[in-house]
Amino acid sequence: MSHPNEDYVWHGDDNEKCSSDSVLGKSTLLNWSLLEDPDVLEDCRTSLREHGAAVVKNLATPEGLEKLRSEVLSAPYNESKQHYTPWQDQGDPVKYPESHPRNFRTHSSAAFVGRKTLEEATTDGLCISVYNETKEEGRGDVGFGANRLLRFLSRVADERLYQSEDENGSVYCYRIHSEHNPPWHFDESPYTAILYLQNPEGGGDFEYVPWCRPTTSKDDPAGHEIVRRLVMETTLPNPLGTPGADDPLVKRIPIQPGSLLFFNGAKSFHRAAPTTGSAPRVGLVFTFGLAEGFENSQDVRSSNEWDPRDSTHLVSGE
Repeated sequence: MSHPNEDYVWHGDDNEKCSSDSVLGKSTLLNWSLLEDPDVLEDCRTSLREHGAAVVKNLATPEGLEKLRSEVLSAPYNESKQHYTPWQDQGDPVKYPESHPRNFRTHSSAAFVGRKTLEEATTDGLCISVYNETKEEGRGDVGFGANRLLRFLSRVADERLYQSEDENGSVYCYRIHSEHNPPWHFDESPYTAILYLQNPEGGGDFEYVPWCRPTTSKDDPAGHEIVRRLVMETTLPNPLGTPGADDPLVKRIPIQPGSLLFFNGAKSFHRAAPTTGSAPRVGLVFTFGLAEGFENSQDVRSSNEWDPRDSTHLVSGE
């Protein structure tokens, strides 16, 4: 199912490049001028509000895309296999019966490169430099006015955003291979941005149900209902044989490498669709909170082995 209005995103100029910009003294990775364009800003604000997601196409320069992709693919990664609910925990058997959506667990598998590895096991630290962007050290509220990505996304969301302080979930990369089972889920972090670095041969689209619960509470009945409908009771056939893919509520965005996706993962049910072929879907993920000091809960940390250093399933980089 294609997006109802594929013209809602701004199609950047393929050849545009800000040669004068730099990130932490490194060669230019992104077309930073796109984030200063008022038309791009307004299109993204409208798209997020009306469609639940916004895309800035061609944000990465061709050189930057190749450098970021190479850094991720050369890093060791973790094969994470989990069994958890769409809220990324083990449920609430005290409050809800076993058959309730709140206690419905699914198998999940994916590969991750966490923040600690991106900081310590890469030569240039390019992925981290995109998130920080300024010379100031630290996270949280430091350098908000100078951090163009943070400033732009705050304006798109019409909310003051803060960089996550989570030691691994703040910045990480995922790799979705054909044997993986990326699950439907809600995020704990309010907002997420994904810079896409590589497409698979097939599949791998961003699938989501925009603004499907009004709160971020795990007790929100709207969240329970969407889990019941898309994950527990799905009977519609689909080519990949996965739950919810052909439900009319589900929107799908095919995204090309170099593009940035921004959405509220706490209120929009979402997943990366399964992939086919030998090449994985690769994305660089940045998460943001609504208050200084945001970190993921221990439940979410336990359900996501983001960093190879914390995992027993280490795989060497390619």
